[in-house]
Amino acid sequence: MRTNLKIFRIRQHLSQTEISEKVGYSRATYAAIESGKRSGRQQFWKDFQKAFRLQDSEMWQLMKNDE
Repeated sequence: MRTNLKIFRIRQHLSQTEISEKVGYSRATYAAIESGKRSGRQQFWKDFQKAFRLQDSEMWQLMKNDE
């Protein structure tokens, strides 16, 4: 599970569908990445960072899986 990613989405007041559309991926792909079932390719994270205009340090926090 990527709790930080989920919290980010909730704070943006976006559903998984809305956030996935903004980033340009399917809801299923986004859901698998948020749940930690998939790691997400480098391109996904670049697209996510660009879509939300995030700094590198912010992205690292969102990319982390819970331990």
